[in-house]
Amino acid sequence: MRRSFLLAGISVPALALASSLAWADGYETRSVGPAPFSWSGMYIGLHLGGAWGESHVSDPFGSSIFGDNIRTPGPLGGGQLGVNFQFGAAVAGIEVDLSAADLEGTNTCFAFSGFYVSANCRSHTTALSTLTGRLGVAVGPQGRTLLYGKAGLAWEQNSIDATNGFVGPDTVTGASGSRFGWTVGGGAEYALSGYWSVKAEYDFLSFNGEHFTSPTSFGQVALPATFVLVPGLGASTSQDIHEFKVGLNYRFGGTAAPLDSAWGDGSSPVRPVAGTEFEIGARYVAGWGRFQKDLGIPGVPVTNLASRLTYDNMRTNGGEIFARIDTSHNIMLKGFIGAGTGGGKMNDEDWFFQFGPNLIPYSNTVSDVDNRIKYGTIDVGYDVLRGSSYKVAGFVGYNQLSQNMKALGCTQIGNQFSDCVPPIPTSVLGITEDDTWRSIRLGVAADFMLLPRVKVSADAAYLPYVWFDGTDNHVLRALVSPEDGHGRGAQLDLTISYAITDQLSLGVGARYWTMATTHGETDFGGTGIIIPQKFAAEQAALLLQGSYKFGFGGDACCGAIK
Repeated sequence: MRRSFLLAGISVPALALASSLAWADGYETRSVGPAPFSWSGMYIGLHLGGAWGESHVSDPFGSSIFGDNIRTPGPLGGGQLGVNFQFGAAVAGIEVDLSAADLEGTNTCFAFSGFYVSANCRSHTTALSTLTGRLGVAVGPQGRTLLYGKAGLAWEQNSIDATNGFVGPDTVTGASGSRFGWTVGGGAEYALSGYWSVKAEYDFLSFNGEHFTSPTSFGQVALPATFVLVPGLGASTSQDIHEFKVGLNYRFGGTAAPLDSAWGDGSSPVRPVAGTEFEIGARYVAGWGRFQKDLGIPGVPVTNLASRLTYDNMRTNGGEIFARIDTSHNIMLKGFIGAGTGGGKMNDEDWFFQFGPNLIPYSNTVSDVDNRIKYGTIDVGYDVLRGSSYKVAGFVGYNQLSQNMKALGCTQIGNQFSDCVPPIPTSVLGITEDDTWRSIRLGVAADFMLLPRVKVSADAAYLPYVWFDGTDNHVLRALVSPEDGHGRGAQLDLTISYAITDQLSLGVGARYWTMATTHGETDFGGTGIIIPQKFAAEQAALLLQGSYKFGFGGDACCGAIK
């Protein structure tokens, strides 16, 4: 079963900046300012993050029509322990980390023929760990920023299972246990004081060599309904995982000396800023989306599928406006609204169903998709840490995502005796999916000056409560099915901006959202026949933004970005 993560926030990725500017600014500052910061010594810390994986399943029967790659997004969190050795600007070290994880997903596997009842495969990762060497360089004012790469060994706790639509011996197979692999990654770590530092990093993990057997199934040897038993064959699975995480480290033997004048007396990274600060801006959003729903069989677990619809590679272009207020009492309010349009593809799979005189083992049709999204977020929080060069706030908020997807036409790629033969043109509306995801957000927002005039803004939220409401309309069949469910998710946003003036900034960023139900159902055709169903959505985007900042009172606003 999926584990529940009651996390205050989910980590966000940090992008490594070009070191030439850092060296130019950093070493000039060091020559006339306080002594360089030392990264040497042992440290311990915590990290929170998010990840998505992809499990690859080999098909022992031959090339597959569709599937065999299982996307597994979700949150993670844990701790790390390490030691650094600094030689001039160079820093070398060793680090071990351990994360609890909840990375899960499903997809079709062993679909080598439309005359074979293929399987539903599920992958679930519950723990991750790495043992790595780190090598980096200290840059920026007083060497406060450490840019590093890392590589080494990786470990995971993972399970994979394969299920077909029948109930009987050997119709559910799989494997679970520990796997070892390798990892490579990198990140940036920023010294808040002599003791404390914050880091953000990306890691790629790869695992191979898990073997299991495909489930026993049936193959069709003659129409309309002559089948033979097909025993399982040996298969294997590999997995790649992409992690983004943010961590807070405590350094043993650190000092409380000031790093520069922006930190006041240097005794603590907590320095209140008087006044109220406003920021408002707009973004261009180039997005990618995916929506998947697994339709089960009444009376059995949702892993036994009758049908699956996968709306994938849905590209969108759109825009949004955003704003943030930080009051003199450290109360923070922020939010954004946006919309986008685009297109993609939809695969409609069905297993073991009657079509005309024939019993069809497996059918897969492809349709073009017209995709439209609308979304909005509002958060209220408190600036727990706030100084002239940083803000760290905890928040609670609400997010809503509305999706309207229209499947146009269809072409059969699985079984020539099934539907959409001959193809239906894309001028014909076939299926519509109209959905709304509503989420409670618990998270952390962090803003800090990585280099002079270069600011990192990271927003990480865990979604402990997600509600899904949707309507599936098979237009050509006059079949309207209400849908609902609830589950969990994570939302991550990162922006790196450059202050052209003290008020005006331009930036680039990235976003990743994942939401999935742990319980869902559909009222099939509005007939009162309740069928178990699983819903999952992903949204990712590249962001280009401009913003304007102003404020009043104390040293609010613009001095922080000089």
